[in-house]
Order: sequence, then structure tokens, then C-alpha cells
Amino acid sequence: MFLQTIIFILALTGPATAGLPEVQTIKAARTDDDGHRLKLWLTINARKRFLEISWKNAPARMGDNVLLTVQDPHSFELRTLPTGTPLASFASDEGSGSGDGAADYVPVQGFTRKPLTSLAKSTKPPSSRQYWVANEGTAEIVAAIQPSLSTQWFTTGVPFDYALSRNVTAQTFCYGYWASYINAEGRILAKTCVRAYPRWMNELRSVVGELRLRDLFIPGTHDSGSYRPNFDPLIRESLVTKYALTQDDDIMGQLMHGVRYLDIRVGYYRASQEKFFIYHGITKQRPLQEVINQVKDFVHETNEIVIFGLKEFPVGFGKSLGVHRLLVSYLREQFQDLIAHPSLTWRASLRDIWSRQQNVILAYDKHAIVEEFPQLLFGAVEQRWGNVQTWPRLETYLRNINDFDVSRFSSRLVADMAELTPETWDVILDKHGGLRKMADSINWRISQLYRDELGENSNIVAVDFIRGTTIVETAIDWNRRKIAH
Repeated sequence: MFLQTIIFILALTGPATAGLPEVQTIKAARTDDDGHRLKLWLTINARKRFLEISWKNAPARMGDNVLLTVQDPHSFELRTLPTGTPLASFASDEGSGSGDGAADYVPVQGFTRKPLTSLAKSTKPPSSRQYWVANEGTAEIVAAIQPSLSTQWFTTGVPFDYALSRNVTAQTFCYGYWASYINAEGRILAKTCVRAYPRWMNELRSVVGELRLRDLFIPGTHDSGSYRPNFDPLIRESLVTKYALTQDDDIMGQLMHGVRYLDIRVGYYRASQEKFFIYHGITKQRPLQEVINQVKDFVHETNEIVIFGLKEFPVGFGKSLGVHRLLVSYLREQFQDLIAHPSLTWRASLRDIWSRQQNVILAYDKHAIVEEFPQLLFGAVEQRWGNVQTWPRLETYLRNINDFDVSRFSSRLVADMAELTPETWDVILDKHGGLRKMADSINWRISQLYRDELGENSNIVAVDFIRGTTIVETAIDWNRRKIAH
């Protein structure tokens, strides 16, 4: 068993070749005195699946609050709590990002600041206190934050139930939770929600239709098939799952929430009735058939374009091309008329692709096979992988490949692999606490880096645990701005 674990670890730490409104703001934000637009985001951290709230360009004035509700709030008002009846509060220790303080979590309707030590020790009877209610008290407020900086990122301590995401359909917009930035009078300055993006390409069709895929900012996931349905990391986590799983949503969930590039690592298992599986290293994950079915169902329903990037082939392929030929035949049989014909080339516009009703691009990382099947396969997406273990090194790598990116003048797609990669002994000793903890330490930084600096020239950005980032919202926003400028 120990030998099997070591083999698993070695495999994991090898080369990883491993008409919309402002998308993150439901209600148009009012501008502050400097004319900057206030923006809000809701994300989900990977380790404990707590909801995170972040914002940019906030006025952060006295009396401002960010309130989290479980219904769509239309109004907020202050009410007075009778003397001697204090509200309960919970100070979360999960604060992250650029904020210095922890978020306040209120498990009952209403809001209170964290009690001061001097007040807690006072023997005087408490005075009357005020708290916020939403929609005249009919919408529950579950968390409240008093912003102290114009840009902050907080983990609230409110757990997100992924069962909510499993109910998302192509008609879903907002669901589950809403975050509202309000001023001292209760006026809503900005509002956002946990939301899906099932048709963002089509909704931007008039804006991006003439662009090539290389010209777009495309959200992607790293090791897209490394997930487990109904998995709860707080209950079932082990050394294997800590370093094998990279996403919390299945393929359908990733696509519904805006992902358009899938990083697919296929292995061949001769002894099984089901021959092809998704692998992470040498660890078998999901049947390839399951992944393909979800892509087909999604494309048929939404008419979105999906890049199916086949990469690495870690198990069962050997040095010959025989198993590759079997896989290509299998892909042809499964996707049939959905396969985008390579005669389109990477230079084709989105409108060209849509006109053929061929929405699945098979990008294959084996040049000899691409040449053998020119009617089915595009060349591989170039993955730019830093193979680093710390944020400073990853940030330096991402900045460098974007500053000196001569490939932006070509048509071939490139993917920034924006995740940390543990080394072999790091995994054996569990030095980093798992991929979830590593992702939580950088996903907010990745979000800010591409939102504020690198997004203008980015193509594909692939991440671990994408729901902990704002990459989808950032991609849509940058795509809109490319045409505007």
C-alpha cells in the first residue's frame, strides 16, 4: 500500500502538460466621488466551502455595509432592537485577501458589529441597538461586513451547499445567495449573486462574433475531470483526494458556470469494459463517457463553443499510436456532427464556427495523430505551466509569460495554467495541506492579477477550484472591453 501511495504521489507531481450587464453587478453601481464604479463578487473557497465576498472601488464610508442574504434583496432598513436583547455574533477566523479584519457572521436575521471588549466587561445595562433587515424583514440576512478599504476580500463563514449548484440549468441566472453593498441610509449601491453563465458567449455574440478564439479571454479549468460527485472535503478528505481532486463541480457544472476550456487527461484501461477514463497522474477519476455526455448535453442546449483539450495520456497509451487511434475513433463516434472541422483553423471567428453548428473543438496533444486525422483534430492548446510552489514565483512566471508573449500574434490558443504544483516530498509530508488549501491561498490573488493587470491580453486562464476565483466574470468583462476600445 505504501508503494502504491508513493507511485500515486510521483504521478501527481510530474509535468502538468499538467446584451450582458456588468457581469458581477446585478444592479448598476452608483459612482463614488472619483467616478470609479463599485463592483462586488461572490466566490466559494475550496477547503471549507465558505462563501467569500470581495469588492473593488468601494467608498468605504462610515455606515457602509455589505450584507449577505438568501433571497434577492430589494430594500434595506434599520430597525431598533429593544434594550437588553443583544444579537448573537460570530467572528470568522477564515478572513482572506487584502482585508485586515475578519468578517462578521450573524446566524440570525439581523446584524451587529463585533462586541468591544470594554463593552463586554461593562456592568451597565445595554442600550438599544440597531440592525438591518431586508425586504421589510422577509429576506434573511446571514452575514454582514463593514468595509474598511476600497478593495477587500473576505471569507464569511457561511457554508455553501453544492446541492444548489447541481440544480443549475441553462435558464439559471442568480441562485442561493446575494451580496449587497449599502450606505448608511440603506441605499443599495451595488449588488451581486452566486450565478451561472450558461450562455455568455451567445449573449455577447454581437460583441465578440467576429473575434477569433485566440482574441478572447476564455475561462478554463485545470485537470477538469478530477472531481467526485457529492464529495464533501470536510468529511471524506484523504491524502489521495487532497492531491488528486482539482474541481468541485462536475463537467456540466463547470460549463454552466462559464468554463469554455476543458483540460482533459485521458488514460486507457484495457481490463475494463469502459476503456477510457479521466486520469490525474495515474489516479483514475471519471469515465470519459460521463464527461463526453455532459459536454454534448450542454452544447446541444446552449449552442456555446467548448474547447476539449486532450493532453498528456498518462496511462495505457504506450509509445505506439494504436491506442491513440482507438481514442480518436471513440471521440468521432461520440461527438459526431458536433466536432468542429479543422478546416476552420484557429483563425476562424466565432461566427464562422457557429455557422457550421460544430461547437466542440478537439485539440489533441499528439502531432502525429493530428496529421493522421486532419478532418477531426486541431493541434494542441499550448499550456504554459510554471511548476512552482509559492505565490511569488507563480506571479513572476505569469507576469513574464504575458510581458514577453510573442504568441499573441499567432492564432494558436495558449493557456496560462494559474495554479500551484506541489513537489513530490511536499505531498508525501503533506507540507501544503492539499490542493484545496494551496488554491485558497492564491485564487483571490489570481483573480485580482487578471482583473486589474493581465486580462487585456490573456487567452485561456485555467485554474484549480474555479468557483474560488472571479476568472469567469473577469473574462466576460475583458471581452466586452476589447470591442469597446
